[in-house]
Amino acid sequence: MTEHTPDDVVRVASGTLVQVELYQEVLKEEGIESKLVGGDLSASFGTAIPESVELWVHRSDEGRAAAAIADAEEHK
Repeated sequence: MTEHTPDDVVRVASGTLVQVELYQEVLKEEGIESKLVGGDLSASFGTAIPESVELWVHRSDEGRAAAAIADAEEHK
């Protein structure tokens, strides 16, 4: 069994580059550090690879990040 630490990273969102960048901005406004992964793929292949862009945060921020993203989706 693997032990998890607060510094582990977890994926909190995936989607198009534009969508994930929006989520990243929301998290930044909440003071949550995040990492966008797959943006280079999207730039190379466009939308040929759906859901290829991901947003990752530290496990300790996962709950806050998920709530902030859900709130952003609700207020679209």
